[in-house]
Amino acid sequence: MTTPIQTNHKIICLGDSITFGYPFGPAFSWINRLRSQGLNLVNRGMNGDTTNDMLRRFSRDVLASAPTHVHILGGTNDAWLAFDPEESQHSICNMVELSLEHGIKPVLGLTTPICSNPLAGNSFFPFGTDKIKVWLSRFRKWLKDYTALHDIPLIDYYTPLCLPGTEEGEARYFYDEGHLNHDGNAMMAVVAAKSFKDLLTTEEQSLFFTL
Repeated sequence: MTTPIQTNHKIICLGDSITFGYPFGPAFSWINRLRSQGLNLVNRGMNGDTTNDMLRRFSRDVLASAPTHVHILGGTNDAWLAFDPEESQHSICNMVELSLEHGIKPVLGLTTPICSNPLAGNSFFPFGTDKIKVWLSRFRKWLKDYTALHDIPLIDYYTPLCLPGTEEGEARYFYDEGHLNHDGNAMMAVVAAKSFKDLLTTEEQSLFFTL
């Protein structure tokens, strides 16, 4: 039995279709699965969003809600549209800086993998996935370096969704090459639940020892 965590928090989850829950909708997203575990998460995922799009709506969808934390997860659409990687990195940095300026704790997510052959055979990327995979691999490395340098929590959604020992998304978790099925959302929820609970517990303990 999962023990709900009791803490005063509000976490805005800002992202793209992986956060929104495409193609099934928010009710079937990994975020919705966590609400029964005492985590106060708000789904602000939007299908098709790039990191630039997320930055443009940051004030409306994050700052206006005055959360304790913001979880930022994106990058796949940037890769699909062949954005300049520095532009995407700049958007992430700006969102982190805006969070800190307003007393909101940023938590970044490591972008989910691409699956070349999803179990159901659905297709989303008509021109293939090779260039997208290369772009995302470099972006994930940058995310790891950036969060380590600035001591920002980073949740690894990538590794649990990959075939062990590879960089290929495990077919049983994917609806199409880039989107998750119900099992994939369930795995995301498991990873997020542990990460958020560990983070919130550590923060509460730090506050206790500071008082």
